[in-house]
Amino acid sequence: MNRKALAFILCGFVLLPWTLAVAAEDPSPGWQRWSDSQFPRAEEAGKLILLDLSAEWCGFCKQMDATTYQDPKVLALIEQYYIPVRIEDEREPELAARFREFGRPGTLVYDGEGNELVIKKGYIKPQWMEWMLQALVQEHL
Repeated sequence: MNRKALAFILCGFVLLPWTLAVAAEDPSPGWQRWSDSQFPRAEEAGKLILLDLSAEWCGFCKQMDATTYQDPKVLALIEQYYIPVRIEDEREPELAARFREFGRPGTLVYDGEGNELVIKKGYIKPQWMEWMLQALVQEHL
């Protein structure tokens, strides 16, 4: 093995941990678990609750994760005005069953008092999500 090949291989081993760390960075919302304690928390923080209903088998859920929840404008609105909460069917089947009627993906928004403000079924494009989140902030905060 020549020196160039050996240097290339060693460089790969040195850079591999850094490459994996960069690839693991996920700009999606910091999803939290569902809890009734989220309501007083939202009320105190002056925020709304964005509830995402998701499932591993759901292609449109994956599409929303790859597009809508990666959009910088959507992420900025969520970070500033919302508490992002996700219920995944496979991880919390009993809780997910309570929300079965809303389909997957399902998007619900609540105020801090627990009032449902919006129910959306299906995939939401990034621009539409941005408009919806902005409208809810203007109307309810």
